Amino acid sequence: MIGIIREHNILTGYRFVIAEYAIVAALFGALVAYYLAVGRFLDALTWLGVVVNCVLIAAVAVSAVRKGGVDFGTLPLRHREFRDRVGREHPHLLGRTLVLITITCVPFLLALVALVERLRRV
Repeated sequence: MIGIIREHNILTGYRFVIAEYAIVAALFGALVAYYLAVGRFLDALTWLGVVVNCVLIAAVAVSAVRKGGVDFGTLPLRHREFRDRVGREHPHLLGRTLVLITITCVPFLLALVALVERLRRV
């Protein structure tokens, strides 16, 4: 899993990943705090999973930056030739990206299911 995250971070750009995932972790961290404050521990635990996931991805990027890692950043991905090269050099990238998206979205899906169930009771 860490290998998938590292590959994603290199291709996306370390600084972008750090900023993106830190912001998401902070926002959902506030949601965790809210749910804890109102005694909704299962909801808090669900969102805590998202926060932990975000922190892990950002921490992997921070570690790479500290070690002097070189990334592509987001600008080259705008050029078709670069995207084609990335596709050839990383043939499993799409599948791995889908794994990351699925892992990240599971808590959102759980929250959506809980919301739908709650609305049906009203």
